[in-house]
Amino acid sequence: MKTTIDTRAIFAEGQRRARQSPDRSGRRQAIARALSAAAKAPARTPALLLTLLPLLPILGACELTVPDYNNPSVEDLQTNPNSAAIAAATQGLLFDTRLTAADMVQWVGAFGREVYPMAPTGSSLPGSVRDPWDQTLFVGTQVWAEAYRNIRNANLLLEALPAAELPEPDKAAVRGFAKTVQGYDLLHIAVTRRHLGAPVAVGSDPNDPPAPIVSETELYGHVIALLDEARTDLMAADAFPFGVTTGLADFASPGEFLRLNRAIKARAEVHRSNWSGALQAVAESFMDTGMALDYGAQHSWSVNSGDLVNPANRPDLLWANTRFRREAQARSDGSPDLRFQTKFKEVPAYQLLEVSSDLQYTLYESPNAPFVWVKNEELILIRAEANLAMGNRAAAIEDINFIRVNSGGLEPLPDPWTGTDDELLDELLYNKRFSLVFEWGHTWIDMNHYGKLLEIPVLGPPSADQRLHDAMPYPLSECLPREPDVPPGCMTQQGYIP
Repeated sequence: MKTTIDTRAIFAEGQRRARQSPDRSGRRQAIARALSAAAKAPARTPALLLTLLPLLPILGACELTVPDYNNPSVEDLQTNPNSAAIAAATQGLLFDTRLTAADMVQWVGAFGREVYPMAPTGSSLPGSVRDPWDQTLFVGTQVWAEAYRNIRNANLLLEALPAAELPEPDKAAVRGFAKTVQGYDLLHIAVTRRHLGAPVAVGSDPNDPPAPIVSETELYGHVIALLDEARTDLMAADAFPFGVTTGLADFASPGEFLRLNRAIKARAEVHRSNWSGALQAVAESFMDTGMALDYGAQHSWSVNSGDLVNPANRPDLLWANTRFRREAQARSDGSPDLRFQTKFKEVPAYQLLEVSSDLQYTLYESPNAPFVWVKNEELILIRAEANLAMGNRAAAIEDINFIRVNSGGLEPLPDPWTGTDDELLDELLYNKRFSLVFEWGHTWIDMNHYGKLLEIPVLGPPSADQRLHDAMPYPLSECLPREPDVPPGCMTQQGYIP
């Protein structure tokens, strides 16, 4: 017990000193020194450091405060897992998974130059597009901490579930829901850490020793395994013994939620280049060319007391890359792609560190605006992508044309296609870029996947907008307990100069 108290006291002192520092660099150094000091404490301190994981997202913020997430008590869940506690814990998983999605929208969007975070103070812009990435990269810490915290919360729920006085179909429903969210959270880790790999056997106790790092292949394999295990459980369930958010209103039963599970799996299969698996998952999802293209699952935000507003509702911070105006294909009447017309707006030009833009997004103009989990339009494009990779050119062109005509208002591509497969891939990526922009960081993820990272156009000169990165490093809190055997993910990622 003394070791635990001393470790937290060390970290608390680091927080106190960080609050007194006038700038973000000083705050970051204070926290890093506290973590380093705690790592040298005796006994099980390196494992106990993992309990600090939820605190690390504050490194990128202006104030060193930790919000009250209103999560159910772990002790209550473990000692009295009644139906109310199980329902609250299950619903709580939706809170953290949307936080991770928010970081994907804003910051992974910045890595792919969909958006530029141009705060006049702090390091949001240089940290995103100019500087090497190290273990204190604030967004890397957030995506990691939020995803793994939610995975652990789900593990706690799954461990408490057998003792709950619920009928077996209800327990299956909870397992299927929790494992689907775990697979979705771990997919965020897979697409951002890529070849560096990441842990999967994280358990439920943050005091456990650090889990082994597994390869990218194993990481994706675990994502798929979780989603498939969830499928089995959802098929054995009748109804959810808990409520869902308005963004999941169309997926509020195990059978309906299974279609979302398959949609998430289709996305994961594409990013590990399992094309036949992607096609099968799409076929089992909610993809339907007869449905609205924006039909799908959403992360909900609101101005209600105790809830959070959409964090991308920031016209003072987020500016769009003007490449979209240059690249928008012309319709038959000479006007630009409808997706450009509806998703972007012109505003007075703003410049920071030699990066200038006069475009912003219209997607999140309300604090209640939802984020997309997966939508019908993406699934149609995934089917086109998988068919193209498998040599089914005609089927791919049919789906690409469906999106071009119905989402972009563009003329269809000629079929038979007279260009090369590489040109058709570029056309597919153009449509993914315009259809899915500012929704999950798709541009950075897709261009990485196809080895086209350096083809992403940047706005500013090398002094301001000089690096494109292909993977996020691990946060400091993950690296210190692993010393002296530091994995590659704990090394500074220098990035590439376009």
